[in-house]
Amino acid sequence: MHTITHVTDRITLVMLNVAIWSGRKKLRAEDLKLGTDVPPEELVSLGSKRVCDPEPLKIFHRIKKGAERTCLQVGTRFLGGFAVPHARSESIAESLAALKVEFDAETRSFLAGYDRALEEWISNLPAWEEPIRRAIEPAEIVGTRLRFGYQIVRIAPAEQPGTLEEEVQGLGDGIFAEVEQMARELEGSFEGKEKLHRRALGTFRRIREKLACLSFVDRRIHPVVDTLDDWFARLPDGPIEGPIFNEGMGLALLLADAERMARHGAGQWAVQQDGEPNDSDMESDATPTEVTPLPLAVQSTMDFEAEMDALFGDVPIEAETGSEARLNQPDNPPEPAFARPVEETVADVEGFFF
Repeated sequence: MHTITHVTDRITLVMLNVAIWSGRKKLRAEDLKLGTDVPPEELVSLGSKRVCDPEPLKIFHRIKKGAERTCLQVGTRFLGGFAVPHARSESIAESLAALKVEFDAETRSFLAGYDRALEEWISNLPAWEEPIRRAIEPAEIVGTRLRFGYQIVRIAPAEQPGTLEEEVQGLGDGIFAEVEQMARELEGSFEGKEKLHRRALGTFRRIREKLACLSFVDRRIHPVVDTLDDWFARLPDGPIEGPIFNEGMGLALLLADAERMARHGAGQWAVQQDGEPNDSDMESDATPTEVTPLPLAVQSTMDFEAEMDALFGDVPIEAETGSEARLNQPDNPPEPAFARPVEETVADVEGFFF
């Protein structure tokens, strides 16, 4: 129970309840004039048909994604919502309130032009006017299917918490997986280049802030923050090139691989405890330590050269830069971690995938 309360006592749970009308209706055999020679529904599904122009609905999906990004900046997915540190819950609530105002305004605008937009949609598809009109729903019904809601609550384990402890212990792995997704933005920042554009530092800092805010969740997170802080502290005022550029590329590869981050964090945590990493260190069931989110601390608790050796091989990064490093790469180098595609599908409340 101590592990559960150590986390639940420090988080606020943000629940998003965003409903978006899909603008679709079930496609029927009579819409396609297929007659009676149609396979039964137990065998096939004819899919759906659009009953309005999908373009005006895109703004609602953008607002929904904006709300999710707001929560994920300093939080992580948990129990169907987002776990965020108590200290950040107020600012998140303010951001979500602003997004709700925007969503409601867009809803009123959409409903005001709904009938006119339907007629324009039908006029562009005259051959399908009849099946479209059969599926039209009045604006007042559509309005009930557009909603932006959010709840911000505190949680505490009951005497019999069920599988809550498992959910809490899995938070660290979820955070590493979310950081892996964020690190996608670093694709192309290093490959084939000799200098790092400072715009890429924004992605590194957003990742650092997220990890620092949630460091109390899992002891493996703190060493990853230390690694970032060490690199930040040594960045030059001028061009980011040479060995420091190569270290940044190693960091990008580290952040783009959730499993590698977890192993690195566990190993460095064991070193900080004056021990050797073992299998139990790879788990997250111990009481985590906490990192101060801001400002950036100047800390150095890892042997960065050893970490680069683990990422790139036996040749020290400082020994090779530029063309020398490229010439000494193996004929078939391993695929970078952030080059692996990750499938992600988002669905709205009516099951419409976009």
